[in-house]
Amino acid sequence: MKKFVIISVSLVLVALIAFGIALFHYVKVKEPEKKEEAEVTEAVEETKAPAKAPTEAVKTKRDDTAVDASKLFESGQSQAATHVSGMSKEEMVGQLILGICPDTTTAAAQMKQYSLAGMLFTKENFQGMTKEQIPATLTAAAKDLKTNPILAAQEEGGPNTTLSDLTGFEQYDFNAPRTEFDIGGLQAVEKAEESKILLLKEAGFNMNLAPVIDLATSSDQIMYSRSISGEVETASSYAEYAAKFDQPRGVSIVLQHFPGYGTIPDSANTGAGAVVDDREADAIRKTDYAPFKSGVTAGAHCVMMSNVVVQKIDPTHTAALSPALHKELRDTVGFSGIIMTDVLDDADYSAYADGKKPAVQAVLAGNDLILVRDYATAYNDILAAVNDGTITEAQLKEACTRVLAYKYTAKIIK
Repeated sequence: MKKFVIISVSLVLVALIAFGIALFHYVKVKEPEKKEEAEVTEAVEETKAPAKAPTEAVKTKRDDTAVDASKLFESGQSQAATHVSGMSKEEMVGQLILGICPDTTTAAAQMKQYSLAGMLFTKENFQGMTKEQIPATLTAAAKDLKTNPILAAQEEGGPNTTLSDLTGFEQYDFNAPRTEFDIGGLQAVEKAEESKILLLKEAGFNMNLAPVIDLATSSDQIMYSRSISGEVETASSYAEYAAKFDQPRGVSIVLQHFPGYGTIPDSANTGAGAVVDDREADAIRKTDYAPFKSGVTAGAHCVMMSNVVVQKIDPTHTAALSPALHKELRDTVGFSGIIMTDVLDDADYSAYADGKKPAVQAVLAGNDLILVRDYATAYNDILAAVNDGTITEAQLKEACTRVLAYKYTAKIIK
């Protein structure tokens, strides 16, 4: 009897062990199947779920790929060289000019007539339009052009906007970066930046004349209300974030205004001409250059020159007309991208142009794009200077090639 019990217990134990082994293998087989089913179900549920707000959807998708600032437009260089080889002298001249749009109904004809690189659009251009009408307006402005244009906005926040002050855009109503920073710090500024760029992209723009990264520390200084801070680290972080977030989404940034307006008081800005920065050159290089270096290192496509006379670096030219300050931007900051003027005909800068037309001196100084309201006059002045040899065809070709290399790299031309 005892032997029978022992044998029975042994058989039960063997059966239990066999059952355990079978169960273990069953679970191992079914586990991946359940995981796959869960993944499929999750994917289906995601397609059913309402879309997240744009800023939430892209918040973690900033492009942190390292950029070689010395070879910024290398990917578009060969295409640009081929493109330029088939252009006339007149077409190359036009590609150096970014006109300020007087009227959207004539924008396409004007860009075609002067072969303009593109246009900057203002809020006045879109008065009375709905959010849905603006993309169609920009598409019409770019229609049938031989070379695809830059379609630029100036959406800084605060009073300097292209879209967000328009009727129907009240939900955007962006604060100036400094105000946003005071409310919620750099995180709030970055969130607002994301919304700006997604709005501009949806509307059809491919360039934003922002951010303003001048360092202003006091409310009586020219760029105080438009800049983010007087702190180097804060302005540098803003420049870097804008480059890494905005440009992968198809909207180029323009860092403003090299080498910086610094401590110049607002009372000096009379609108009658250039203002003067009399600080020591080393002080400017150690502080004001830093945010530009951060933006450039992050891959910023464009830098705008100021209309400031930096007395200790070049006392005879405004920055926009100064070969010395363009050399600083290229060599000291290490920028290989598009250099553009600030608006060149809002005041008379002829006293700083070495006896030449300001647009001509701007090209000779090293600008690739000339931002003007009167683009017909700028075009004729530059073309005349090319024809009489003041601007060599080699200089013209170099600037035009850089503009086109930018357009190919930024996918403005595909």
